[in-house]
Amino acid sequence: MALAVGSVAHAGDVITNGNFSSSSYAAGTNDQFGTGFGGQGVTGWQGNGGYNIYFGTDVTTNAISQYATPGEHLYPTAFPIDGAFVALDGDTTVQGGISQSLTGLQVGKNYTLTFDWAAGQLANRSGDITEALNVSFGAQSFNTGTLNVSSGGFSGWQHVTYVFTASSANQTLSFLSVGTPNGLPPMALLDNVSLTVPEPATWAMMLLGFGGIGAMIRRRRQVLVAA
Repeated sequence: MALAVGSVAHAGDVITNGNFSSSSYAAGTNDQFGTGFGGQGVTGWQGNGGYNIYFGTDVTTNAISQYATPGEHLYPTAFPIDGAFVALDGDTTVQGGISQSLTGLQVGKNYTLTFDWAAGQLANRSGDITEALNVSFGAQSFNTGTLNVSSGGFSGWQHVTYVFTASSANQTLSFLSVGTPNGLPPMALLDNVSLTVPEPATWAMMLLGFGGIGAMIRRRRQVLVAA
C-alpha cells in the first residue's frame, strides 16, 4: 500500500525541468533589460521581462546572469535544497516572474502542484524585507504566505502543495515574485516544481491496496469472534 501511495505522489508529472538543472545559462550574461528568463536559456521556462536571476548551484559565484556589478548574488546562507534553483526579484517596479506553457492536460482533472520556495536578499543590499509568490494555473491563482526576513538573512525553504483543476487542455503555470520594500531587493527563490495527476493504473493499485486492507480487517474480526 505504501508503494501505491508513493507512486501517486510522482505519477504523471507534466513539468519540464522542474528542478532547473538543465540550462544553457552562462554566468556573467548581462540580460538586465532583455527578455528575462527567455534570454537566460533555462530549459522549458519563459520569463515575463522582469528581473530574473538563475543561480545554478552556488549562490555566491554564478548569480551574475543579469547584472554585471559585484555583489549581485545571494548571501551565502541561502543554499539550495538539492542543486540548482532560480531567484525572482520582488521589487514591484521590476517584478520577476517565470512561466511554463503546458499542453495535453486532462480537462476536469485535479493536478497537484508542489514546489519549494524561500526568501532572501542580494549580498550588496541591507534592510529587512518581505517576500511572497503569486502562483497561477490558467485562470486560477493563489498566494503563498508572506515571509519576513531580517537584513542579510534567509527564510529557510518552505514546501507548498496546492491542487488545481484543469479547465482546458492547454494552460500556463506561472510564478510571480511580490516583495517589499522596493530597491533592496527582496528575492523569491524557487526549486523542485512538480505538477502531477494520478494515472489510472496508480488509482487501480490504490484501490487494490485498500481492498486488501479491508479484507485483512474483516478476517481479523472473524478470528476474534470465533475465539
